[in-house]
Order: sequence, then C-alpha cells, then structure tokens
Amino acid sequence: MTNKPILNKGLAIKMAASQSYAGDAEAIAIVRALCEKYKINYQMYVNNSDISGGSTIGSMASALLTMRTLDVGIPILAMHSARETMGKDDQKSLEKLVRVFFEGFY
Repeated sequence: MTNKPILNKGLAIKMAASQSYAGDAEAIAIVRALCEKYKINYQMYVNNSDISGGSTIGSMASALLTMRTLDVGIPILAMHSARETMGKDDQKSLEKLVRVFFEGFY
C-alpha cells in the first residue's frame, strides 16, 4: 500500500482511516480478486493520516444505498487543474475492471 499512487501502475483502490472514502474489507477483497483473476493492474492507495485529504460522495452514497460500494479511481497529477495528467494504462485498467464487473465476469 502507498499514499503516493504511481501513474501507469494501475487503477487505485482508495482507503482512509477517517472513512472519507467508501468501501470495506469485503468490497476491497472482491475488487482485488477480480483484478488478480483478470490480470488488471491495480494499486492500493491509503490516504496520508497526518493531513486531511480529499473525500468522495462514495461514503455518503454507501450510507443511503443498500448496495456495497467502493471508491476506485485513476491516479492523476494536478487534480481540478486545467492540466490534469494521467496514465493511459490506468484508464485501460479501470475500463477493464468495469467491463469485467458489469458484463458478468467474462
């Protein structure tokens, strides 16, 4: 696990002790198992605990919905900037995970 995701090393499964991201051990295990089974690159991202990091609507949605949720994303540089930069291989990893998940684990 790292608090510095690396471009082109795979999608990021996000976690934070403050619970600012959605997900639990079971959701993480499911996504990691899919990534490993279908050879999808991923990396674990843990929010640095000594600074306040970002949050997502995932934890709020998780509290309101009866389905399991998990925050995944693509590592980028300069978030919310006119010059956001990301790795193309990370986008491919996320696309493959979504395809595998929604097309019934082909």
